[in-house]
Amino acid sequence: MFQDRFDAGKQLAARLSKYKGSKDVIVVGIPRGGVEVAYAVAKELKVKLSIAVSKKLPFPGNPELAIGAVAFGGVMSLDDSFALQHGVGKDYVEAEKKKLAAEIKRRYLAYGINFPSVKGKTAVVVDDGMATGHTVLAAVRAVRKGKPRRIVVAVPVSSQSAVELLRSECDEVICLDMPEWFMAVGEFYRSFPQLTDEDIINYLKLAKAAAK
Repeated sequence: MFQDRFDAGKQLAARLSKYKGSKDVIVVGIPRGGVEVAYAVAKELKVKLSIAVSKKLPFPGNPELAIGAVAFGGVMSLDDSFALQHGVGKDYVEAEKKKLAAEIKRRYLAYGINFPSVKGKTAVVVDDGMATGHTVLAAVRAVRKGKPRRIVVAVPVSSQSAVELLRSECDEVICLDMPEWFMAVGEFYRSFPQLTDEDIINYLKLAKAAAK
């Protein structure tokens, strides 16, 4: 049980201590909750902070059930077998992908930031937890297009299946807790408030000021 996202971020930073002070490392948080954890990580490690917006792709008629995710540039992660088994058509997926890609562009404009420049760097992709892993996987695939030297996924808590999913597509996965029974990320935090776009903008400003 983590006290809050800052506590989780500090604990993650301890596992990432070899990157402390490195100019070739960038922490990439996934909005919204992941940015709070990422801010704590970047602050402890004294490295740059940026974001990789990744949005869940919902099951038809059930926005709470994600069958995948879309990240910057329309990069996608999809649970193909689940979609096929439940008759989710390609037309629906493409329509949602287009809608989510537009929302992702809007988010970057609202945050006043571009997709991070990761070429030749170690990109540490951070979220506050992973259930299915698709939100993080879509972000990782988007980051991969920027040609980083290395991609590390760092999360406080995750399902075992999500960790296995990510291990096949990044260089390293760091996870502090992989409980046998996993329902929702929030159940592993004592304080788990919803964040706003204004919160994200504030963390980016604080990180930028600290880097000067």
